[in-house]
Amino acid sequence: MAVFADGIITHSPSPTAKVAPAYLMPSWLSVFDPNGVITGEVLPDADLDETPIIQANGTSSEFSGLHVPRGESVSDSYVNLTWTHTAGTQLDFGIDPDGIRADYSDFVYFEQDFTWLYNSPPSDVNMSIFYSTSLTGDFVPGAQEGNSLMLRVYVWLIDSSGEWTRVYESRDAAYVEELQMRRISMNPVSIESVFDGMAMTNGTQEDPTDVVRLVVGLAPYRWFDSSFYSSGNYTYPWQYYNGSVTVKVTKLQMVAYGEYFGVMGTTNWGADAYSQLIYGSRISLTIGVLATGLSTLVGVIVGMVAGYFGGKVDEVLMRVVDFLLVIPGLPLMMVLAAFLGARIENIIIVIAILGWTGTSRLIRSQVLAEKNKAYVESARAIGASDTYIMFRHILPNVTPILFANITLGVVGAILSEAGLSFLGLTNPEDPSWGRMLADAVAGGAFSGGAWWVVLFPGLMITLLSLAFTFVGHTLDQVLNPRLRER
Repeated sequence: MAVFADGIITHSPSPTAKVAPAYLMPSWLSVFDPNGVITGEVLPDADLDETPIIQANGTSSEFSGLHVPRGESVSDSYVNLTWTHTAGTQLDFGIDPDGIRADYSDFVYFEQDFTWLYNSPPSDVNMSIFYSTSLTGDFVPGAQEGNSLMLRVYVWLIDSSGEWTRVYESRDAAYVEELQMRRISMNPVSIESVFDGMAMTNGTQEDPTDVVRLVVGLAPYRWFDSSFYSSGNYTYPWQYYNGSVTVKVTKLQMVAYGEYFGVMGTTNWGADAYSQLIYGSRISLTIGVLATGLSTLVGVIVGMVAGYFGGKVDEVLMRVVDFLLVIPGLPLMMVLAAFLGARIENIIIVIAILGWTGTSRLIRSQVLAEKNKAYVESARAIGASDTYIMFRHILPNVTPILFANITLGVVGAILSEAGLSFLGLTNPEDPSWGRMLADAVAGGAFSGGAWWVVLFPGLMITLLSLAFTFVGHTLDQVLNPRLRER
């Protein structure tokens, strides 16, 4: 899970990367809620860089009466909406009494259908459209006076009953050659208009089907200027212009929000709990393994030096060990973590500073039993140095018990990191399991009933600790000859 975390996660693992409202329940719980809405992407082909969405050209039964004489083009990475105009061409102007559709039937568009899968409307809908605009001829800004609002980009939603809802209309920022993103937050009235007709009431629903059509169009915009108004007919000041406007749409997103989200719901920040849990395994394992490795290295060196040389060297080193053992571990780690800073490297050092004492005493006791054996005396007799004897002859004989101690040390390091994270002494941007528990407490998960942000990280800490305990027990049996004989 830690190795393949980048490919397994579904969203940003950052604890503050909001993807949905806070404390949404896991989506698999929706099986117990017939009216539950799962938060997620609605459009099947949102990214036009990968799959071009459906586009229409000309009239269709769904767009009865629409006149679309201009052409669109689709490439492998985007959709182009190109509106061209020839001087002297009169546009088909019509007034929509509701002010929802375009002012002129002469517009270009593309469309995409999606199916609403739930029996209830969403609580909120957010959309995003990514597009850029290029102009030619008389439509280029500055070519003619006052032509910055000639055409507008529109986004409509049409339910199966044929009711139109306009959710976006570009303003003066439409004509930008650089790619821009426009966020669209649907208001409650629009959400009700689009989705309420698909709610099942007494076995029936108002709309014929659950299919909704999304339409993105590029349409002329009427000019309310008295100098261009005559005989009750609206005209436009640029009717004698030649040129084109092309809108390149590269991406569309539409996220509907409900009561459920993802595999493990959301946190108090509205972040994806599943992605945090997966990526948090890297943090916990990295800190656990590296801190244990560093503390083991220090403990082995101190234990071997104290046990082999004995005397004053042994007394000094063991008194240092006794001093560190009598100091409460967690308060000292808190002080060191606050002093050094909330970085992963510093947390590893803090845990290692207090984690080597047990290893040193264990190795010292083993070295005391080994240093007077015959093979050590033989090595001394042939002139071997003390360093060579310690690390070439004695160390291999104490390794079996060392491996078992290392695996148990990883458990302690993981629990220490979780404790420091729980107390808020680690980097808040690091998605560790302890940080998830800390955020759950700070965000009122217990009082709010958000059990999933507490259960899953706590369960992962327990399972990982239990796994290393079993590994340590098995290594002890495999590498310890005395246990193997039993």
